[in-house]
Amino acid sequence: MDDGARKPIPGRRKNEKQDPPVAPFDQEKYERHKSLIAVLMGNFFLRYLNLLYREFGGDFLMPVVLGEIAHHNITRLYSSEGDCFNINERMADSADRMKHLEPTNAYSISEATGIPRETVRRKIDKLIQKGWIVKNARGEVFMSETVPGHFTKDFNKKLLAELLGASECLRELVEPDRKAETKGWTR
Repeated sequence: MDDGARKPIPGRRKNEKQDPPVAPFDQEKYERHKSLIAVLMGNFFLRYLNLLYREFGGDFLMPVVLGEIAHHNITRLYSSEGDCFNINERMADSADRMKHLEPTNAYSISEATGIPRETVRRKIDKLIQKGWIVKNARGEVFMSETVPGHFTKDFNKKLLAELLGASECLRELVEPDRKAETKGWTR
């Protein structure tokens, strides 16, 4: 009998085929600046990977496991609209919002990430030791109350500043010239 505890994480399927993305930018500008775009994107992602490396003591699988657990847990607190999320303010702002977290387990995290289940279990044990994950008697795992405060204090601020800076540079390179479009000019 299936108790529902082993459902895949919503919105994701292992080996799911996806349509090629529609590019929301000027293709000609991309082609003209693709080397610089690669450098800017690479710089941002390398900085991000370095932040993760330091935060998780060199273990790159641990943030993947923690991230999957946390994102699965909060599915009830947010709703998805395309690529964006909206907050369910009634649940997310309540003092007992941790009670609304959607449970997950090592099997579901393994299925969602492709990381072997035993590896996921070991990472969960390490995350429990750090105080970032809690496990109930049924083996369901939840992010602890310390996780949001830990990562939103400085880590996310630093990452957001770098992301916005990189986004601004990239946008300048590939966005259609709005001034020219509104005036009917072309380049």
